[in-house]
Amino acid sequence: MIKRTQVMVGVMVSVALVTAGCGTGANSGGSGAAGQAIAQLRVGSASVPTLDYTKSAFGYHGLGNLVLEPLLIRDPSGELKPWLAESWEQSTPTTYVYRLRKGVKFSSGNELTAEDAAYALNVYRQPGSTNAYNFPPALKSIEATDRYTVRVTLSEPNAAWALVPARNQLGIFEKSFYEKNKPTYGQPGTGVVGTGPWKLDTFDPTSAAKLSANPAYWGGRVPIQGITWTFFSSETSAATAFRAKQLDVYFPQGNRAFASTANTKLVTAPDTRSFGQFSMNTLVPPWNDLHVRRAVAYALDKQSLIEAWGGYAKPSDYFIPPKLLEQLGSAQEVEQALADVPTYPHDLAKAKAEMAKSAFPDGVDVTLTSGDSSAFRNVSQAVVAQLGKIGIRAKLEVQPPSAAVAKVIGPDRKAVPSFVTTVGGTSADPGAAYDFAIGSANAAEGKFNTTNWSSPKVDKLIADGFATTEAAERLDIYAQLNREFADNVPFVPLFLPEATLALSSRYSWPTFNGFFALDRPWALGIGYAR
Repeated sequence: MIKRTQVMVGVMVSVALVTAGCGTGANSGGSGAAGQAIAQLRVGSASVPTLDYTKSAFGYHGLGNLVLEPLLIRDPSGELKPWLAESWEQSTPTTYVYRLRKGVKFSSGNELTAEDAAYALNVYRQPGSTNAYNFPPALKSIEATDRYTVRVTLSEPNAAWALVPARNQLGIFEKSFYEKNKPTYGQPGTGVVGTGPWKLDTFDPTSAAKLSANPAYWGGRVPIQGITWTFFSSETSAATAFRAKQLDVYFPQGNRAFASTANTKLVTAPDTRSFGQFSMNTLVPPWNDLHVRRAVAYALDKQSLIEAWGGYAKPSDYFIPPKLLEQLGSAQEVEQALADVPTYPHDLAKAKAEMAKSAFPDGVDVTLTSGDSSAFRNVSQAVVAQLGKIGIRAKLEVQPPSAAVAKVIGPDRKAVPSFVTTVGGTSADPGAAYDFAIGSANAAEGKFNTTNWSSPKVDKLIADGFATTEAAERLDIYAQLNREFADNVPFVPLFLPEATLALSSRYSWPTFNGFFALDRPWALGIGYAR
């Protein structure tokens, strides 16, 4: 029997409305008190280098999410909801059909059509695109079959495809604008054109961007008339601006330091889509030695690393976190499935015993890379100190994220740095969430397997997990995948960060959650505090 999923346009009511009335429409849950519009919201972040997300996906869920919208969204409970597509169905095991809302307009005034949607998705999946990893090898075609219908055809069933159109980094843009401005698309002076609640007025990666309400927005009145988005060179300067009441919204990384400098209490929410890990490039020594990697796993004190991170996180032992797996079974079933997955509690004696078994019993000199944010520097420095206790003498190099990413996806896989990083899930599906970071197919130029490790068994498990839609089978497969990673330790899971938010006391965001970037354009959730 073909499983059909079809969700028609309906009432989308927030659980904590700050508007009067029934709350229907796209902007439910995010207007000012008693319907009062916010004149100007001031947002801060690190610099966003480009809004062309075939070239860089850095900062996408922040700025780009307000301008470019996906076909579907995913609510905090995990359920897919209509967005630019008013309905969809899986008509065969390998065919998905999306029917667009009629009358949706780009900020240019032109109507959104299936040709725009199919074109944008095909651009995102082209070779060399930084978003190409979102599209499975089984994808054959994305095409417009009439003015409002997009058909996706796969060569074989893929259980994770259902969530791909809800990925926030795959926002639909206007085809004609892209073709006219392709050489400078997404850059200052050109920008992007989308259907979102806000349109991009100005954009300068060295300073700021300005957005204004899209008067043609299909979701109704936009509750925030303008957004000023300032780019900061450091979180310290952002925190100082927040304390001086020059900012209303900031998503910090160095949570504790930011909260202290900004003199504010952060809003927090669980986030099961991202985790912190220490990644080791297994193509080069000493990381190609299994005993060294196991020694590292025992040597790292996760609770201390969370303190260095700035708190707001919980220790993690698994590549695919149990909470994500609970989409496939109850908490008890997940616990049983993971019962024989090895874990590595902090134990220096065991760490030293593993080093003694390795090819480096007398220790080894290594170089580690860190991002230039305070949170990553602090954790990386703590890692250096902890590894020093077992004879791994580490030198730390601090680089901008863009430089580290360039090495990660570069042609020389031996040059990929070993470092502490946070891995964000690109999907709510437990198999697809981190699929871009594992497997032999992703240990190649332009891909994000930072460890460059895989095995035939792992590659088969990855494929098997997508080939079935049976929840119990998928749970068993992903438990096996967790086991393979725990046995071979190409990376050490460290912690599960909470989603954090610095928000001016003037405003409230009652629906803030760990999936805020997937659950409609996020600023629609902000209103005046009552």
